[in-house]
Amino acid sequence: MKKKRLLEIIHVSWEESERGWGSRPDGCSLHLSVEDFNRFMEKYCKKLPKEVPDVYERPAGNPEAAYASRKLYRKIKKRENGLRLYDEKELVKSKDLVYGKIRSGWVPINT
Repeated sequence: MKKKRLLEIIHVSWEESERGWGSRPDGCSLHLSVEDFNRFMEKYCKKLPKEVPDVYERPAGNPEAAYASRKLYRKIKKRENGLRLYDEKELVKSKDLVYGKIRSGWVPINT
């Protein structure tokens, strides 16, 4: 089996917040750089309503280094400033996404 060559990316954990229910994990976003993440957030924040909605999503941790297969890296590169994913389990299972040593937010510890 050929070993995948991994490329460094930025991983940000996200959560969904619902009034009266609290917060829960809601996937992640993947970026080629912290600058891309910052631009992604600027665009995201411009779309938010002035008043806090009953349900919304937000970053749940800091941008941290992670590693992506070439295939996943190309998908991220095709998107403007990053790729939003609502479930990353299959990517982690297939080793297309490998978390870095520093983890922040809802990232599982035992992977």
